[in-house]
Amino acid sequence: MGDDPVGSGGGYHRPQQKRVRTTKVLEMEQQNGDMEWQEEGETSWGALGQNRARKQAAPKSAGGMVEAGAVQSLKQLLEQDLKKKIEAMKAEFQLEFTKLSDRIAEEVARATAQMAQELSQVRDQLTQVCGELEQTRLQLDMLNKTETPRSSVQLYADAARMTSTSMSSQSSSAARSATPEPVFCTVDTSRVPEDHLGEATPTMIRKTVEQEMRQSSDQPHWRCVAVTRDGRNANRLRTT
Repeated sequence: MGDDPVGSGGGYHRPQQKRVRTTKVLEMEQQNGDMEWQEEGETSWGALGQNRARKQAAPKSAGGMVEAGAVQSLKQLLEQDLKKKIEAMKAEFQLEFTKLSDRIAEEVARATAQMAQELSQVRDQLTQVCGELEQTRLQLDMLNKTETPRSSVQLYADAARMTSTSMSSQSSSAARSATPEPVFCTVDTSRVPEDHLGEATPTMIRKTVEQEMRQSSDQPHWRCVAVTRDGRNANRLRTT
């Protein structure tokens, strides 16, 4: 019946073919289903593994980023702290240097002012001493210029007084004596300065002696007998 499709009848043949097809289809569907389940299982297990790997990798990467950020922040903080310390040290050093410079400048200014004051005082003292020395020199010059004529005049006056005294004391004996010895004095002109040589002539010496004698002895008409030079020494004058 299976070989003759016509004689077998239409009602039975079709269901057999339908069962065969259905079995094959079921087998194929089962195989396809197994394959799909297998693929789905593999896919599920792969996705699960990937998710686990991602979950495991995510904390690691996040922790690394956090750690790197913390290190970077700490490094920046340290650098900022170091910069602040360096700036503070620079400011402190600059302040100390400024104070030291000001102190040195004040000391130098004070020392300079003190030295200038001392130099001014020394200069004034030197000027005063020089003035005193100049006055002393002028006084000595005046004394040197006037000492010799005065001493000569004093010498002449003394000699005249001695002559007057001798003459008055010997007036009585002169009357008894026929030829009295004349009274004289010797004047040495060797020490008279050249500027006053004109005042050391016999004529000037005679006038000076006569004036001194007339004033000191109240004899307005007193006169010298003679004023002569020594023949051996021209600087020696004899007043009689």
